Amino acid sequence: MAGDAPHLAFQATPLYPHTTLSLPNPLLRLLNYNPKTGLCHKGWNDFILASLFAALFLVLRRYLYTAVFPVLAKRMRVAGGRMNRLKFSEQAWLFICHTASCVAGSILLVGKDYAPALFGEREGQKHFWFGYPHTHRFLDPVFKLFYFSILGYWLHHCAALAIEGFQRVAFERAKLQGRRRLAHAPKRSDFWPLAAHHAITVALVATSYYMNFTRVGHIVIILLDVADIFLPLAKILKYTRHQTICDVAFAVFTVSWVITRHWYLLLVCVSMWRDSLLYIPETSRVWDPWGTECFYSMKVYWLFLGLFAALQILLLYWLALIVKVVIKVVRGGTAEDVRSDDEEEETEDTLEPNEGQSKSLRNRKPRVGRPLNTATLTYNKGKRSGSGVELRSGDWDAVKEGEFRRRH
Repeated sequence: MAGDAPHLAFQATPLYPHTTLSLPNPLLRLLNYNPKTGLCHKGWNDFILASLFAALFLVLRRYLYTAVFPVLAKRMRVAGGRMNRLKFSEQAWLFICHTASCVAGSILLVGKDYAPALFGEREGQKHFWFGYPHTHRFLDPVFKLFYFSILGYWLHHCAALAIEGFQRVAFERAKLQGRRRLAHAPKRSDFWPLAAHHAITVALVATSYYMNFTRVGHIVIILLDVADIFLPLAKILKYTRHQTICDVAFAVFTVSWVITRHWYLLLVCVSMWRDSLLYIPETSRVWDPWGTECFYSMKVYWLFLGLFAALQILLLYWLALIVKVVIKVVRGGTAEDVRSDDEEEETEDTLEPNEGQSKSLRNRKPRVGRPLNTATLTYNKGKRSGSGVELRSGDWDAVKEGEFRRRH
């Protein structure tokens, strides 16, 4: 068991026949590693592991958004204001994460008997189901680490999207109240489809691990990562004003989206619908979580098909938006993705009065030549004026400078 792991600084873990990777003992215990078999089993530690990965991604994301990506945006001469820099940071983060996930998943796929399933070959898809659940119950430590990093990544996306939603609600509320606020988050036209996508993805990754279908999950993760590399790349190129290369990257993204998410993913679903009933013996198509760890009852069968169907509906919705962009490019326009970046352009340095008083404020003429009462300005600095506009310290400095120029 995990507690029987040898008390060494590192424990060698087989990755490939001629390659080893050493993992620290505390991590092996967290993975429920059994040194006698060299494999990991399920346990309550799995909840801790998923939470740690989600927290790690949130902390790393925050650090890169504040310390690295703004500097990178400046060096790459990203055009526009704060909102464009925020969008650049988001796409850089997605590009890094999905590239790393796709590369790691592809490396771990080398030598697997189900590897041909990545290209839709049925011979590889059969190995999704051969030996279920006995040869599927325990995982290599490195593969389990990869799988839980994916689960933590999508959990972090759910948390980040929830935070973004709360920030957007707070911004809209402040706007209605007439308070000046900085633009915190984009207004996404597909916020709820995106939230549904993240929830479905987390459900698929978590249930595929718990119910011993990680082979299917492995292939699906790689398939979904491919398109998510080229879309952020195209957006980054757009923000850095490399429009021609951006159009090429968007074309590659469109082709990869259709092939991986609507063809190969459909073949995985067909194998689940047809081959699982052929190659999983009837004695294993039962619900026995505490005994043989069989989870493939007919309810589970329809649960997975339903989740994949819901995912495919969302992907078709985004495909329709992608087709609109393609039509625009064919007609001579530029590739501007509308899948999830439909923001309002809020200005950062404008004062927004209350709705009912906006007209009177616009028509009010400034009084010229009247002495400026600095004591009153000091007293009222940062407070709400009678006109309903919240003026802060920097705004009062601008008022005083303007008054000085008018008087002289």
